[in-house]
Amino acid sequence: MSPVLEIRNLNVALPRGGAGKVSVLDHFSLTVAPGEMLCLVGESGSGKTIAALSIMRLLPPGAELTGEIRLGGQDLAQASEAEMRRVRGKRIGMVFQNTLAALNPTQTVAAQVGEAWRVHEGGSARAARARALELLGEVGIPTPAARLDDYPHQFSGGQRQRVMIALALACSPQLLIADEPTTGLDPLVATQIMALIARLRRERNMAVLFVTHDLSVVRDHADAIHVLYAGRSVEWGPAKNFFIQPRHPYSEALLGAVPRLGTARLQTIPGALPEPETRPPGCRFAPRCGYVQPNCWPDYPPSSCAGDTETACLYPLGTTTHQAEASAAPPSGRSFPLQLEARSLTVRYSNRLALSDVSFSLGRGECLGIVGASGSGKSSLGRAILQMQPYGGQVMLNGQDFSVLRGAAKRDARRRLQVVFQDPRESMNPRMRVSEVIAEPLALQGENDTTARVAELLTSVGLSPDMATRLPATLSGGQAQRVAIARALAANPELIVLDEPTSALDVSTQAMLLNLLKDLAAQHGLSYLLISHDFAVVSYMADRIAVLKEGQIVELAETAKLIANPGDDYTASLIGAARP
Repeated sequence: MSPVLEIRNLNVALPRGGAGKVSVLDHFSLTVAPGEMLCLVGESGSGKTIAALSIMRLLPPGAELTGEIRLGGQDLAQASEAEMRRVRGKRIGMVFQNTLAALNPTQTVAAQVGEAWRVHEGGSARAARARALELLGEVGIPTPAARLDDYPHQFSGGQRQRVMIALALACSPQLLIADEPTTGLDPLVATQIMALIARLRRERNMAVLFVTHDLSVVRDHADAIHVLYAGRSVEWGPAKNFFIQPRHPYSEALLGAVPRLGTARLQTIPGALPEPETRPPGCRFAPRCGYVQPNCWPDYPPSSCAGDTETACLYPLGTTTHQAEASAAPPSGRSFPLQLEARSLTVRYSNRLALSDVSFSLGRGECLGIVGASGSGKSSLGRAILQMQPYGGQVMLNGQDFSVLRGAAKRDARRRLQVVFQDPRESMNPRMRVSEVIAEPLALQGENDTTARVAELLTSVGLSPDMATRLPATLSGGQAQRVAIARALAANPELIVLDEPTSALDVSTQAMLLNLLKDLAAQHGLSYLLISHDFAVVSYMADRIAVLKEGQIVELAETAKLIANPGDDYTASLIGAARP
């Protein structure tokens, strides 16, 4: 059977300021067969998205591309822009991670889905609307006829992703490229999206190239896997082999960084991904590899084959060593002095009740996890605790009711509550340098000379003080989240609300950040209210877990007890989605 997609020796170089062009993807090759799903995995910056954008020829201006990208018999690397416009949307569909950015906010979903079909198929407006209705129904939008004239912002995150899939499938493409389409979605919605993609590829015999950092997606759905590190392939072959017996040390390290129920300490990968300008000449993973030998440095290793799996390593692993022994879960029965109480919290928006009679307590030095699906009320709860929105009921901090505090007393109480958001860059002024971002809370407290304190805070979160001069846009996701944590620490808080702090990070960066948060809690006596849809992440961090469903707590218990004996079917489904 001829492959749908065949990439041979693809090289991509991008302009880098005054330094000319810098190579970001080297000697990259793969094939995807009809009906096959191949997953590209690796840390942020490894080259996954560059590979996907190269296929679509959507690279930035000035990019240089060599090699072959064959779709059927056509080499897209040599295609003109006019030819590529006939390919995009017709023969290749693409699903982007950020649907709000990919969908036009000023057009209805019927107009957008129908437009893709009209451009390539030439049908009438009436036929395009009928095609949009058919596709919305096919991807599982409830009552699709009633939603045709809705705009993207009127859909939930999972529904917008279904709309994006409908748009990508409008012209029945041979190849679907999905770039992190489940990132930021709660596990139950993500499971539905993956089941949808799996059904559609079976029914249409469609090839799927799936870019992800979520290894559970690979485990459950991929036929093949391709591991990228610093712009080069390090392991590729059947996905099942990757989990049974990873061959490359980097593959082993990625698997070791995945949170698992009951793990007391995550494995992290030392060091950081090298920048394109500073990649070593030999094995690019050598500076971070625990198995490195002197002859790993001079030249990039040739690939070797073990069964159906190939790896670029002089010393491929021959045993299954990636799974560290699961340590015991956090000890149960610990007591924490009372710090925060929520009493009968209620949050109402104009058209719905987001929280209804929610009560819980949080002890000093404790981490309380709040889990639930999108729309369950998690973020509304966090904003109410932070005094960022009106609410009914009481929020008590150290026995003081926020509603009766005034002036300096209220400002001091609010200072003791800080927050780390899911997307740190959106919470930072893009024109402020890192030093200014971190120093802002210090300035509000009347401190003038903040240079030494900023350097101390950067060091405490594992960043170099030299980063103080950087702008947020130049930071990686993990670096930006560390800056956000440093800013929160600057106010000397007692409690930090963590709102999905790792959901958009790759597994190695996530492991590093979760370990850091644990260490900071121990060093500073911090309490955390951890809001997340990822039960495995919450179980790793939390002493107790509260499960939210439709604005109410359906279960609250110590972490170990909740995992061992969930009392609610909904809790059991969340735990089931988190198990390896």
